Amino acid sequence: MDLHSHSGYAGGVGNTSFEDIEKNMPLKGINIVGTGDCMHPAWNAVLRSNLKEEGEGLYKHKMESGISYILQTEIIITADVGNSRKGVHTVLLFPSFEAVERAVDLLESWGMKNTVGRPFLKCCDSNDVGERMKDLLSIDEGIELIPAHVMTPEGVFGSKAPVDHLSDFYGEAYEDIRIIETGLSADPLILSLIPELDDKSFISNSDAHSPALNRMGREFTTVDCDRDYRSIIGCLRENKIVGTAEFNPVEGRYFLTGHRAGRKGHEDHFCVFSPSQTPEGGKCPICGKRLTVGVYERALELSKVQGNERFLDEAKADVPFVHMVPLVEIIAYSMGISSLSSKKVIDRYYRITSRINECDLWFKDTNEIESTLEGLVEYKVINDIISVKKDNFCFEPAGYDGVYGKLMIGQTTDYEDVNIIK
Repeated sequence: MDLHSHSGYAGGVGNTSFEDIEKNMPLKGINIVGTGDCMHPAWNAVLRSNLKEEGEGLYKHKMESGISYILQTEIIITADVGNSRKGVHTVLLFPSFEAVERAVDLLESWGMKNTVGRPFLKCCDSNDVGERMKDLLSIDEGIELIPAHVMTPEGVFGSKAPVDHLSDFYGEAYEDIRIIETGLSADPLILSLIPELDDKSFISNSDAHSPALNRMGREFTTVDCDRDYRSIIGCLRENKIVGTAEFNPVEGRYFLTGHRAGRKGHEDHFCVFSPSQTPEGGKCPICGKRLTVGVYERALELSKVQGNERFLDEAKADVPFVHMVPLVEIIAYSMGISSLSSKKVIDRYYRITSRINECDLWFKDTNEIESTLEGLVEYKVINDIISVKKDNFCFEPAGYDGVYGKLMIGQTTDYEDVNIIK
């Protein structure tokens, strides 16, 4: 399942269509997809006219590809925290169109802005957020509230107007939070550093902002249950999860602390730091402004603040997971091609996925990968896929301040000792 996506009505998102989903998701090996933006009037109308219920809370498109849909949106909630205003992205899942309609009516009565894909709700403070989210959840016991990409700047624990506990933002509704979305720059090990999340289920979703093959299905969650909404939500709430596949957090855009090139006062210069190397006071050595705190450093901060200091080399995950690197990125790197949409890259991608879907590829051992792909693509491509499988790769530099990590295959690096100023 990939339960967090967007339509073309969301800001900063390409025009992802049902045709894209129905074509690409089977190549990824994903069966169930979040609709994205189900509260937006125009997209909701598209959903109603194209989807038919196949079972309780699951919907099929009239193209009948084998993909099922769950009604889903991301909502932005803002509230005062301390002396700052914080905006938090939150995923909502719904069991029916009726529940969506009632939720829209309720949120619009509170002044929700619903003109873009992500509805925007202004609240006064955490108490206001808590009361309103509890009212929302009372519409139907099947509605699920999931803090989205919790460690990135727009997540509840992110570096923008930071808070140290779920209740600092969600108020009393924190008691109803059972599921946490890891986000692209974190994984279950990183989130396990945060004591407050010990009893939560961790799920992974791509939050795809385009139909590109390196965006859709780049994260997913697997459950083993009946194919209906209540069974799926029950598994997620009770942490009966088979496993998750994680976008490698080091590639994620906010893994380490730093400032990207192009910021005011930076020109072509940038800086990146691991937690142990961050300058005193968190000030940028180039422009003097406060650095964008990375996910890894923020997770370590929270472990201290919440009174149980933890370290990554001791971390354990309750549920199995794997790290993935998008297959098109590996192919492009191997072929020395910069464009991931190159015809040669896409041709090799389709050759491979004609025999094995991308998700399954990461669960094969190296001998199976070699025998499966032999004769389909160049040996160098196969060898580079196996190198990634064996962890013989790195991102140099790692992701930071909105910049994705740069893939390098055939070498490794130590992310605990990064101090780059260029």
